[in-house]
Amino acid sequence: MIVRLLQGRVKADAISLFREQSALALERTRSHNGCSFAEIGRQSHRDGSEEIVFLSVWSDLTAVYDWVGGVDLVNAPVIAGDAPEVFAYFDIQHYEVVDPLADAGPTADVRPALAS
Repeated sequence: MIVRLLQGRVKADAISLFREQSALALERTRSHNGCSFAEIGRQSHRDGSEEIVFLSVWSDLTAVYDWVGGVDLVNAPVIAGDAPEVFAYFDIQHYEVVDPLADAGPTADVRPALAS
């Protein structure tokens, strides 16, 4: 599984456009083959801008490539549609999910030992 995290600051004068584009992107993301979770969070700032996070969880990189429309995962914000200029800045990270329970098998005890 792949976790994709986009973080960015949406310019104050672009909030309306961003909200329109992000609602469409969220709907498209949630219905895309290989996506198991997608959500957007925001934090408003005094200057009218918003800090946002867009978190999505994918079955594998192939699904992410298909969703983005290519292999350039860093320069394709997707959430803003064709309007990446709504961001004052953004950063995108991709993480491979590490699940010790899945890796260890159904009977393994992966809880940390308690110090005595």
